[in-house]
This record gives sequence, structure tokens and C-alpha cells, in this order.
Amino acid sequence: MADKSAEEVLVQGLRDELARQARHMADLQLAVKARDEFLAIAAHELRNPMTPILGQIDILLTTARRAGSFCPQPIAAGLERLEQLIDSYIQRATALLDISRITSGKLHVHYRPVELSELILNCVRKHLPTFERAGCSVVQHLQSGVTAHLDALAVEQIVDNLLSNAAKYGAGAPVEIALSCNETTAQFSIRDHGIGISAGDQARIFDRFERVVSARNQSGGFGIGLWISRQLVEALHGDIIVDSRPGEGSTFEVILPRRPDKMSEAME
Repeated sequence: MADKSAEEVLVQGLRDELARQARHMADLQLAVKARDEFLAIAAHELRNPMTPILGQIDILLTTARRAGSFCPQPIAAGLERLEQLIDSYIQRATALLDISRITSGKLHVHYRPVELSELILNCVRKHLPTFERAGCSVVQHLQSGVTAHLDALAVEQIVDNLLSNAAKYGAGAPVEIALSCNETTAQFSIRDHGIGISAGDQARIFDRFERVVSARNQSGGFGIGLWISRQLVEALHGDIIVDSRPGEGSTFEVILPRRPDKMSEAME
């Protein structure tokens, strides 16, 4: 048999390299799938046991507050701090679960009637201790009776992330929360008067693991809150917009269709 020509050798070499790369890609895909499955299981197992614990602490804290002077102040203060720590832990575990669902394509929204006015008000109440620690007062402009067919958990996660950002970077200044609607869309905004975001940084704040503040102003977290928020907003066929200037604060506005069958009309 005649020796292979140089061209045949080259072609065979290319085929072998393509086959090697294909095997490598398959291995990487399996590794990513295993990682996502592990993250989902870990986040679920880490988060779920803490929810009843938080409920018990809430009961104890309510009892301590009702007892008034009969309960030593350090005990009530300790319970409040413990409640805050566990709530922060649950938020981080929830963020991990959201990451695994988004990256694996398993993020699904479940539409049902949602009273947005009440949902946002409850989120604000939940974050009041955080705002108090940050020295930020809260100004609310919530239109009452705003309803929409949305995923309540998704909207709550979006609001929680934006409120947390406002408290972290609001520089102790008032935070304004507004909600309104028209026939097809509901829109809410959260405005702080803190450090603000430069025009260049606004292009990347919704990317994963991006944190566009200086080391002096950074707080704990993964740097994925805004990325998760954008993914959830897009899953609901909505839009999220930021308007900010350095030293003048930031406004995040979320626009959501009020009904699934009005999505295309709302986005025109």
C-alpha cells in the first residue's frame, strides 16, 4: 500500500483533533450539568431547614417584644440580630438556587393573580430593619389596587434584590419606592440618593459577578443580585432600566405586562 500523501495525513490529523475536541466538549457539558445539579441540591438542602428556624425565632422575638420590660433588652436585641443573620443566609441560599435554575434552563414562571401593591408593601416592611441600620428613611408612592398575572415569587425576589441594593449603596439618604400601572403594564421603581453608577459601569451591572463600586463601598454578597433580577424580569417578558449618575443616586425601574396574553402588546 502506498504511503499516505501529506494532504491525507493533514486531513486525518484534523479529523482526530475535531474528534478530540468533541469528546472534550462532551466532558465539559457533563461537568457543568453535574455542577448545576449539585448547586440546586445543595442550595435546597441548605435553605429549607432554616425556614422553620426563622419562624421560631420570629415567634420568640414577638413574645419578647410583648413582654416589654420583663424581657431583658440584650435578649430581644440578640434575637433581632439572629433573625437578620438567618434571613441573610436564606437569601444567599435562594440566590444559589436561582443561579442553578437559570444556568440549567430550568427557570419556569408560574402565573397567577398578584396584588402588586400588597406584595411590594410586604417587601418594604421586611427590609425596614435593614434600612434603619443603614440610616435610610423610606418614602412610598404606591398606587393601591394594582393587580397583574405574574409569578409572585419572581417579583418578590426582584423587589428584594433592588431594595437590598438601595440600602447598601444609598449612603444613609432617603429611598423612594413607587408603583403605578396603565391598562397593559405595571411599573415600579426604587430610587436611592447614594453613590450612583457611572455611565460606563451601567453597561455591565447586570452581568454575573459584577460589582461596580469601590472596595470601600462593597458589602457582602455574590455580586449576582442584579443579574438574577434581570433574568427574572426577562422571564416575565418585562424590562428593567437603570438611570444613575455618580454622587446623585440610582433609579431602577421595572416594567411588567399585567397579563400573559398582553405581553407582545405591552412590549411594543
